[in-house]
Amino acid sequence: MGKKPTLNLRRKSAGGSEPNMRMFQKPNGRSGSPAHTPFVALVRVVVSLLVVLTGQGCGNKRPDTTAEFSSAFERGLEANGRHEYEVAIADFSEALRLKPEDPIAHYHRANAYSDKGDYDKAIADYNAAIRFESDYIAAYKDRGNAYGYKGDWDKAIADESEAIRLSPEFVEAYFARAVLYSHKGSYDKAVADYDEVIRLNPDFVQAYVSAAWLLAVCPDVNVRNGEYAIQVAEKARELTDWKDDSILSTLAAACAEAGRFDDAVKWQSKYLESDYLKSNSANDTPEKARQRLSLYEQKRPYHEVKP
Repeated sequence: MGKKPTLNLRRKSAGGSEPNMRMFQKPNGRSGSPAHTPFVALVRVVVSLLVVLTGQGCGNKRPDTTAEFSSAFERGLEANGRHEYEVAIADFSEALRLKPEDPIAHYHRANAYSDKGDYDKAIADYNAAIRFESDYIAAYKDRGNAYGYKGDWDKAIADESEAIRLSPEFVEAYFARAVLYSHKGSYDKAVADYDEVIRLNPDFVQAYVSAAWLLAVCPDVNVRNGEYAIQVAEKARELTDWKDDSILSTLAAACAEAGRFDDAVKWQSKYLESDYLKSNSANDTPEKARQRLSLYEQKRPYHEVKP
């Protein structure tokens, strides 16, 4: 058996900005620990706002400042922020009627389509944004997300890799690519990308959580490392002042992999009692969480199935 991969938890930050293993699974199709997809959406909103305000990743161009275009564009941003995706799409479409080749309007309409779950239309608009601005970093990254939600891992990984090539310290792209590699079954590459996320941003909690989950439940025995997964999960808990109950399920899985079944039962029981599970049933369900608890009570670890 070869050496098990680990993360360098003590690396110093090399700068960079501040997207889990299941983030590209659709609702009702998940297994294991929570997906934290709201986190990914929040990151994208932040990136999108930076694009609008600074022009980063799109040749420093901004939307047309004519009153009519600007009004429609701003209405679209506001509607998307309220999760009124149909309204947002209509407003961005009006903006694009006025300026059909505006890359940022195509990008934001793509985001609205993606948030709505219409990934094919989202990809078409990301394509347009990239066609009009070939270095549109955020469009590559979010098109990668859309391909990921469709299960097209290779195209998704290619887009995240292009975003990284254009912006070598783009932490969210490394994180997304790690998740994609995990789905594809390229576990060593996933660990390497999580390591890079932590190097660039040692406070990126979700990277620790996702890495710990992978080290605990990976289908590949050569990747699993229960004791180390415990360390990584505990680091995530430390960074959140031990207040994020969503991490408890990951810690329980790590303890089970390490043979610490009493601790696994304790943490999984606390997870089942948590407000997080009660309010995030789209990410994980009480039924699946109880199934994992039953395994731990039988002194059996939980392992995911290789794709």
